[in-house]
Amino acid sequence: MNSELLTHINGELKHVHDDIEHVERDIQELVAHLRNLDEHMHHMMEEAETGKIQ
Repeated sequence: MNSELLTHINGELKHVHDDIEHVERDIQELVAHLRNLDEHMHHMMEEAETGKIQ
């Protein structure tokens, strides 16, 4: 392969790597959001069970 093609492939691989890192961050943010939502729902269920929510 010529060096121009290798340079192009290397650039494309860097874009793919950057995209994967971006998706990884998005997934981590989603997991954190879901954990917060789960915690909030448990709190609301506890309040409902103790009669604090009418």
